[in-house]
Amino acid sequence: MGWIDIRPGRYSCAIDNGQSRYPLLEFIGLIDHEVGNRDGSAGKQTVKCTRNAAASIALTCAESPYEQARLMLDRLAGFDLTAMSEFRVTDCVGATFVKDVPAEVDSGKVKEMAKKVSGNVLESKVNQIMACDKRDEIIEKALKNGMEGVFYKEYGGPTIKVMYILCDGTGVPGRYKELAGVKGKQADGSAKTFEAKVGAVFVMEYTADGLPLLMKNKMLHRDKRVRYMGTVRKVEDFGRMLHQHAVMNGLADMDAVVFLGDGAKWIWGIQKKYFPYALAGLDLYHSIERVNLMIDLLQFKGQSKAERKQAFADDCIELLRQGKVQEMLALIETMPVKSGNEKKLRGSIGYFRLNMDRMNYGVFTACGIVIGSGVIEAGCKVIVCDRMKNAGMHWVKDHAEKMIGLRCAIRNGEFLGSYLNEGTSSAKMAA
Repeated sequence: MGWIDIRPGRYSCAIDNGQSRYPLLEFIGLIDHEVGNRDGSAGKQTVKCTRNAAASIALTCAESPYEQARLMLDRLAGFDLTAMSEFRVTDCVGATFVKDVPAEVDSGKVKEMAKKVSGNVLESKVNQIMACDKRDEIIEKALKNGMEGVFYKEYGGPTIKVMYILCDGTGVPGRYKELAGVKGKQADGSAKTFEAKVGAVFVMEYTADGLPLLMKNKMLHRDKRVRYMGTVRKVEDFGRMLHQHAVMNGLADMDAVVFLGDGAKWIWGIQKKYFPYALAGLDLYHSIERVNLMIDLLQFKGQSKAERKQAFADDCIELLRQGKVQEMLALIETMPVKSGNEKKLRGSIGYFRLNMDRMNYGVFTACGIVIGSGVIEAGCKVIVCDRMKNAGMHWVKDHAEKMIGLRCAIRNGEFLGSYLNEGTSSAKMAA
């Protein structure tokens, strides 16, 4: 049809304190997308478009930089927009997916959940293997042959539901004013990024005896979906938001809970406060990475030292996989240290001793419990890094928060239904 020039009539509405109304635009479905300026200042600017058009713009801009998205929308849909207009619409749509920080979590509810999952099947299996005389044999078998499980097509009995909760943080390149007072990794202590925190939950099913349900020799996700949330707010806010996210995804209905993370202190502070009843595991691959860093501090002399270093590393990692952290540290302490690296080595040894209770990798493997946090590592990448850490990008926290909320909604499969249904509900209410 081409372009249509619409010149709608404007009416002053006494009911709305004299505010202007445009009945024709309202009938067509054009809505205001009113947001602050791109630099975060208080000025307001408005872009009018339909909710469907706004959804298309936001979806495209959530996946591509604004200029690239502008070219795509122009070529594919004939949207003649500026990058700034795209930004304003995307920012406004993203605001609908920003989660409020809930009030302090009721400690009574935490205790209630702890009572519910106390003595659950997985916890009992872990304790039984830990105390078993044949513990090493059970672990060796599990590491060699893989976890024991039941193919879900062959199992028709009752199941237990286990929620896995994970979180991690990653840097977002920020504008200068956003980094004031932020302690960074630069030589002078300054920062180039502020932290975005991402949380994830997913549910696995096990038999009533605690054996994981399998599909093609892999553990079966109950709904085949990971649910993400994220924010640039402080740790205290994030902890309450993560707990709320878990509750909204069925925490109260779970038979057991597993919490996974890396060695960051803030992560385990959240676990102890909001999920003290969870089986806690420190990601195996972070631990392996730390072991390799420790071995780089050791001294290997003579011929074939590279081969001997690799063989030593293999022995250490094998002990780690078995959950024999103390034995691994004792082995490392038998080796000479490169001059000047003694303090670093002591720090890493302290790290393992501090987190030893979260490194029962062999027992967890034997019980069919996930020991890697790859899900949250991938989440940080797809939610934050792929869109927000490209060359030349510098974000204001307010806009970063909205982009993270938008990208979480897209990954969770909630975006179109939630945003477009909101428009339908608003229209029904207006009618």
